[in-house]
Amino acid sequence: MTAGIVPFVILNLLLLPTAEEVQSSRANPDTAIINKQSRDAYIGARRTPDISIIMAHQALSASRQSGYSRGVADASLALGMAYLAKYNQGDSARYYNGLALSTYEETDDITGKARACYGLAYVYSFGGDFLNTEKYAALALQYFEEAADHRGMINSLNVLAYVARQKQDLEKAKTYLEKAIATARDVKDTLSLADATNNLGNVFKEMALFSQAIDTYFEALGLWELKGDSSGMSLAYGSIGLSYFYQKDYDRALEYYKKHLYLSDRRKDLWEVSKVCNNIAQVYNERGLFDSALFYQRRTLALSRAMNLPTGEADISANLASTFLHVRKIDSAYWYINRAIDIKSGTGQPIPPDYYITFGNILQFQGRYQQAAGQGLKAYNIAKEMDLPLAVFNSSLLLSDIFAKTGRQDLAYKYLSEHTRLKDSISNDEFLKQVTRMEIEYDFDKKEKAAEYEREQQRVIQENKIREQRMYLKGLLILLILLTVISLLYIRQNRLKSQYARIDLEQRLLRTQMNPHFIFNSLCAVQDLIMADKPQKANAFLTKIARLMRNILENSSEEYVALDKEIETLRLYMEVQQFRFEKGFEYNINIDQSIDTENISVPPMLAQPCVENSIEHGLLPVKEGGRVTVTYAIRDGLMMLEVTDNGVGRVKAAEQTPRIKKQSISTKLTEKRLEHFRKILKEKQISYEIIDLYEDGAAAGTKVVMMLPYKKIYA
Repeated sequence: MTAGIVPFVILNLLLLPTAEEVQSSRANPDTAIINKQSRDAYIGARRTPDISIIMAHQALSASRQSGYSRGVADASLALGMAYLAKYNQGDSARYYNGLALSTYEETDDITGKARACYGLAYVYSFGGDFLNTEKYAALALQYFEEAADHRGMINSLNVLAYVARQKQDLEKAKTYLEKAIATARDVKDTLSLADATNNLGNVFKEMALFSQAIDTYFEALGLWELKGDSSGMSLAYGSIGLSYFYQKDYDRALEYYKKHLYLSDRRKDLWEVSKVCNNIAQVYNERGLFDSALFYQRRTLALSRAMNLPTGEADISANLASTFLHVRKIDSAYWYINRAIDIKSGTGQPIPPDYYITFGNILQFQGRYQQAAGQGLKAYNIAKEMDLPLAVFNSSLLLSDIFAKTGRQDLAYKYLSEHTRLKDSISNDEFLKQVTRMEIEYDFDKKEKAAEYEREQQRVIQENKIREQRMYLKGLLILLILLTVISLLYIRQNRLKSQYARIDLEQRLLRTQMNPHFIFNSLCAVQDLIMADKPQKANAFLTKIARLMRNILENSSEEYVALDKEIETLRLYMEVQQFRFEKGFEYNINIDQSIDTENISVPPMLAQPCVENSIEHGLLPVKEGGRVTVTYAIRDGLMMLEVTDNGVGRVKAAEQTPRIKKQSISTKLTEKRLEHFRKILKEKQISYEIIDLYEDGAAAGTKVVMMLPYKKIYA
């Protein structure tokens, strides 16, 4: 797609204050505030244009009141750049850049004149006025050279190359860009080098040197990646995608286009979004997915109108006409191609040959062969004059079809032969070298040409039949393969469903086994208090255990419960157990600050067996000073649960034989549950580990470490 404006990435490189500006603000305290406002507005013009416009207007008003010419110029330049970022709303960018230039000319400020001329070149490119674009870009280059501003020189050369491309003077564009690249290398300016290199790739692409273009684009991409410049990377992705598109590698083209679209959408760069949407539409057209193509083309059209870009609206209107022709909506196609030609004519730019090719195809479909031939010849002559091989290729095919239908076999043969020779060149390695004009000479008369044309037609028909037969065979083979793959996947899916259903059932059975185990131990605690003749404690105990049982009944039916609810249940359980100790024991529940307990859910009833073992086997034999610490933290995508006690340790607890069986039951159930989670989630890091703690060689307690799965309740 023909570009309508110079990419904004070039503009960003000029939004930097010079040392002279900083010194000026320090030298004159009365104007320091104005200079700072203008400088800040200029630097922020691209990123925050609305704020920059407010700041620059304040600086302009203050400068006019105090008669400060330099302030008027700087504030006007900032306004011009800010309105450029808003796509020249109300022609304000042209007015303020012009005001800045005239004021800088009065003070003979070389750098200021250079920047203002560059801004005006950018403004005129919006309206497709390439005569003025070239004029002001050349002036900007001259002033930047006088000021020894290398970055400004490089950017001006980029603009001049862009204008040359619009005029189809590709050799001139190549010369400008080679000079820009040499300058950037000399001063080691990586970003400017990347930008000029990418633009050189665009020239190679338009010269049909796709191999060189792709190499150049990847070189630019590497430079932008080196500097972490997402804006530049986005441009490179789009350029690489376009080169693959011209080579009919549509999968690779779409891959890079979507990278380009993602970065451009994230930056809210309307120009780049509109360009890449149009390119994506072209891919879908080539694949025959015309509804998808129309979706992206309409988005491009809306963006072009929003940016007030007549050249962009003209190009996308021509593309819409082509798509409507594919879906046989001829009235819409006819309306859009005429709209495209009218808009393009209104900008004063030459009509691209592709417009005439599309118009010719529409007229041919309507049976208006004479008018269609006229459009085809316009396209052919322009393409030959400008040395555009792809346009020659398409226009020659159109003319061959039209003349064949109107009985002009000699002309039909002439254009078909040229189309065939170009097709052969495009399909082999020679097309990767520059495609020059095709000169076809004929040494035989009408009869010989007509006879040769008939033979050529027969050969094409025969090749098409063979190609169709091969396609049918390939299609049948692909269909058989797909049916086989689908059958295998269906069988595998059913097996997986059965396996997961079995695992889920086992998991539910384990949870139901743990419930009576836990309830039994809790009731033992009630029995201890009643037998100890402590009715008040027993009453308080029963109140807490009632709440505890309610939580247990609610949680036991769920695969995951909110962490705050699990902690509440755990806290109630430890308070219940404290009643059984004469001097009680301490407990702490520590939660990592990064964990939102209301938004995290974990499998229920996994912490409680560990706490129970710590209390029953570790702390009961201790006279006083017992302590249990429970810690939750996120580690490597899993929930780490630690239960630590300062009890007698496992060795001494093992001597109490009646309790060993209870411990082994709870531990075994916990390990089985975790094993099921490992199978279902295919997460090898889910684990259960018991660590004996020692202090000066003596047992000092036990630590249990579990790595558990967790889920977020809210996205």
